[in-house]
Amino acid sequence: MIRQVCLLLVTLTACTSLTWASTDLTDIIEIAAPSLQSSYLENTEKQQLLVALPPSYHLSNQRYPVVYYLHGYNGSIREASRVSEQLPDMLKEDPELTEMIVIGVNGVNQFGGSFYVNSPVTGNWEDFVTQDVINYVDSHYRTLKDPHYRGIAGFSMGGFATTNIALRHPDKFQHMHAFSAGLFDKQGLNDAVNQWQSMRWFRVLKGYAAAFAPMANAEKTPKWHNWDANDPNVIALWESGFGDIPAKLDRYLDRGVPLKSIRIEYGLRDQFPWIPKGSAYLVSELKKRNIEHEELAHDGMHSFSAQQGQNAIRFFHQSFKSQK
Repeated sequence: MIRQVCLLLVTLTACTSLTWASTDLTDIIEIAAPSLQSSYLENTEKQQLLVALPPSYHLSNQRYPVVYYLHGYNGSIREASRVSEQLPDMLKEDPELTEMIVIGVNGVNQFGGSFYVNSPVTGNWEDFVTQDVINYVDSHYRTLKDPHYRGIAGFSMGGFATTNIALRHPDKFQHMHAFSAGLFDKQGLNDAVNQWQSMRWFRVLKGYAAAFAPMANAEKTPKWHNWDANDPNVIALWESGFGDIPAKLDRYLDRGVPLKSIRIEYGLRDQFPWIPKGSAYLVSELKKRNIEHEELAHDGMHSFSAQQGQNAIRFFHQSFKSQK
């Protein structure tokens, strides 16, 4: 059936039609989320996942690589279907294409988006992804459990989270594909805050502050640092979210576990100019550190379309194929 899903992404509100139907290959399930139960703001004990199995899943005993998809702000796990729905037709054109399981991971909270990070206010969403979700999927489906056969992808808020989680957990995910990621260059924080304020996106501002700028003892009372351009401490906390890219890359290198494949994809006509600037800045910092990566800057806007879904399938096909 057709559902209108209104996506208030990190930087864009967009309404789009998605064809959705539960089948024996695609379903929405609920799993326990113990990582989310220690925050001040209440999260439900169970969270939804979209599970999309490859066409041959019920016809063999084969094990499959997995792609975990993280959606945009105020988005939906159904966004992952823009990846999974491309696979059957692409397999018809190229039977050698790697079949994979696609998992859509929920990241919606009371503010509309958790940013998939750990926060005493909103919950440990990073742990939810890297522990609760992976453990459930690996124990209930025929997956290849080695991190070399595990990829992470996401759009907008989810593109930030893809980058953040992959850099922090290369022992869990060896391949990342970030689409129109929420990332800051050196001017990005001011540009983004000014845009959010001018568009009256106060819910996004609160959600960002709760995720990245909680006050001390915030697990006991929901306090966070709202934006204050005159307070260096607040600026540093807010910069630590989508920004601080050089420091994050240096910490990634210090871990000594390199990612096998990295792709940064973004639209040059994005309605929110700080997003392609942030992606280009990430690419420039990767180059400075001789970190192998791919960059795709296309003539699109801030959207995740069927074309991006196909790009994800091709990228992860090559990434998983290289492990064989």
